[in-house]
Amino acid sequence: MKNKTNILGASLVVLLVAVAVIAVIVFGGETPAEYTLPITDSEGHEIPGSIAVIETVKLGGVVQTITIRGADTTKPVLLFLHGGPGMPSSPWATWNEFHADLEKNFVLVHWDQRGAGKSFSGALTPDDMHLENFVSDTLELTDILRERFNQDKIFLYGHSWGSGLGFETLRVNAEPYYAFIVSGVRPEWNSSNEMGYEKVLEMAHQANDAEAIESLESIQPFDPMNPEHLQVKNQFLPRYLIGEMHTEGLEEAWLDYVIRGNSPEYPPSYIQPTLTGLDFSRQTIGLEIINSGFDLARDFPVSPIPIHFIHGRYDYATPGDPAEAYYNTLQAPDKSFTWFENSAHDVYHDEADEFNQKLIGIANEILAEE
Repeated sequence: MKNKTNILGASLVVLLVAVAVIAVIVFGGETPAEYTLPITDSEGHEIPGSIAVIETVKLGGVVQTITIRGADTTKPVLLFLHGGPGMPSSPWATWNEFHADLEKNFVLVHWDQRGAGKSFSGALTPDDMHLENFVSDTLELTDILRERFNQDKIFLYGHSWGSGLGFETLRVNAEPYYAFIVSGVRPEWNSSNEMGYEKVLEMAHQANDAEAIESLESIQPFDPMNPEHLQVKNQFLPRYLIGEMHTEGLEEAWLDYVIRGNSPEYPPSYIQPTLTGLDFSRQTIGLEIINSGFDLARDFPVSPIPIHFIHGRYDYATPGDPAEAYYNTLQAPDKSFTWFENSAHDVYHDEADEFNQKLIGIANEILAEE
């Protein structure tokens, strides 16, 4: 089935399919036990009062999976809204300890949204995948976390599609949140994709890359509403390190981590269901969003809570200039826009230490005023 809204890019999807095939060969179709590593001190002892669990919750009548990790359950909760739609963050929850500093300062919650990863089910129908369902799930999960950890408010982080989900959630109810931190923001569909196309074509010419030039020029004039045009554009972004990650070799290492079965949260046999859920998500909620004509400057001009933007300078999956233009018009009680100069789309992987410290600093400043 053709992926009609291919945001990850063709090369990444092909590699993930290879992961699924390898999983069948290596594990014979059996599912190794999943777990998430305990949070330990410098001597390897589990920290008292810490939490490291994989659980299911029922949100909007749909069973969904969350991974919760934190060194101290009295710390503020940080709910991670992953991108895609349909691409969970939980397979990489403990990869390279990229989130270790966040886990020391927050109770970090990775949530496989409905239709994504372990929250995909063949029982889901397109009627289960509307934006209002995702917003309702977000607010319901927020209330579950607030009650469980005895907190009046939590912090919300949204990446890529997750940023859009977060903004729509705030439109409905911003009261449960201290602040919203966002990365990979796409304020409007057409101009963002057009800018990405122009950049990748420019870089192809600079590199005298005949293959890329021929493919990219074959779809002129570029139409951001044409799925085939989007697929051509997206498949060349990683070649110039302006797609998911800018650090050379990092995206390959990210994939290799799953391919080799090194993710305790996601044994390889989960990859095929994740791919099915990714395709299902893109053709349901993905198409709904694309065709909605969304425009953040029009739809969310004023925020009742602080909004903090983080954007990779080399991100041309969701170029940063439109996000900064939106930031400049957004009214909020507090706001900031930070460029990460050595990152592409996944800022929390390209510059993990800087990303962690940014979020910790934002939280500390807000909590100091409470």
